[in-house]
Amino acid sequence: MAKTKIAVTIGTASKNKNVIKEMAEAGASIFRINFSHGNPQEWREIVETIREVESELGKHFALIGDLRGPSVRLGDIAKPIDVKKGSMIKLVLSNSASGGEENVVPLPNEVAFRALRRGHLILMDDGRAAFRVESVSRSEASLKALTDAKITSRKTMVIQGRGLDLPAITSREIDAVKFAVEEEFDYIGLSYTRGEEEISMLRGILLSLGAESLSIIAKIETPIAVKKLPEIVEAADAILVARGDLGMHFPLEEIPSLQKKIVGMSIEHGKPVIVATQILGSMIENPIPTRSEVVDVVSALMDGVDALMLTGETAIGKYPVETVRWLAKIIQRYEETITPPRRKIGEESAITDKFAAGIVSLAESLNAIIAVYTKSGRTAQRIASFRPRCKIISASADDRTLRKLALIRGIETIKVSSRDYEEGLNELEEELRKSGEVSENSTVVLTYGMRGEPVHIVKIVQVKVE
Repeated sequence: MAKTKIAVTIGTASKNKNVIKEMAEAGASIFRINFSHGNPQEWREIVETIREVESELGKHFALIGDLRGPSVRLGDIAKPIDVKKGSMIKLVLSNSASGGEENVVPLPNEVAFRALRRGHLILMDDGRAAFRVESVSRSEASLKALTDAKITSRKTMVIQGRGLDLPAITSREIDAVKFAVEEEFDYIGLSYTRGEEEISMLRGILLSLGAESLSIIAKIETPIAVKKLPEIVEAADAILVARGDLGMHFPLEEIPSLQKKIVGMSIEHGKPVIVATQILGSMIENPIPTRSEVVDVVSALMDGVDALMLTGETAIGKYPVETVRWLAKIIQRYEETITPPRRKIGEESAITDKFAAGIVSLAESLNAIIAVYTKSGRTAQRIASFRPRCKIISASADDRTLRKLALIRGIETIKVSSRDYEEGLNELEEELRKSGEVSENSTVVLTYGMRGEPVHIVKIVQVKVE
């Protein structure tokens, strides 16, 4: 089983149960719903489908709900608008375009519209479409296309070099958070994170809803997020490198070094990290990836990411299942040849981190498998944060714990019934003997999370398979 996890975005191309099941069988263990699109009824149907597939396959899947955040998005467009380089479009302050007039694009955001000035560079569709503002009036703006483009409803729009004072969490976001809590999502994605304050605000909302265990993924998408990266990484539960949005704010040649910096800092802080956007972007239209995309995936593996997230490839692409299969194939081909960056331990490190590092060192010196019984998943995640070369198998009686661990690099999961640490450890050992997860005569280091008690059990066993 590959260590690096695969996340897929569910959309019109992939919400069918058969497609979801095939993607899971191909290697996807994380499913993302983008709350910028659709409505609660559609989201609920997707959640129910994912849980049905989870039950049928006997696996645990992590579920991510992505908040829209303070983004600027186009309004509703009756049909896609094909624009050629050098042609003009009209941007109007409106929720929708009727389709009666050609090349009219609605923008339902007054703050963004009032910020437009002649000469501004406008980027859409993760930077693939570029326009220059030629003129602005009170209710419309003329834009000249600098690239060929296809404009569709609700695409993100960026005014390059211009930050906008938009609220991070509105009533719309709060409704989405409540939905995620009710449907027992495992992670909530905080879009356009600008600092620790917004993470604390979202954590407070979750606390008020009795959902403090729902983990927050801070999405790094803007210059202010890069500037405040240390405090964001410290405050969040996980980090996502949103390369598409970063590419609309930074020169494209800077994105690889930014990715390496964000991934490296996340690993050093022991936080799970995801890389997203245009992983295999050409497969939105084509059944095989490009050579450069394969190299890009291998580069991300070398950085040591926990997960790679497919977005448009599985949400709207023609080949969602094939895309997952290709990504899994690349990971399996190269992962064993790569030694990712290792998290360091120091005198100032917490005792729980020192313990996790010690377990990794012990297991690697014995060429052993690490088996962890956990209630919350924190010990298993800490051990995985040190990127051990050996396999990690984590067991819990809590389905939600096992689902959260489906996002963490290198962890395989087993469901057990015990809710006591010592009993859970014994049951895990028995399950390993019966399940075929380990081969005969394998050495296994078994442990559980530190509990502040005088005696802590770490077992080294030679497994005899029944």
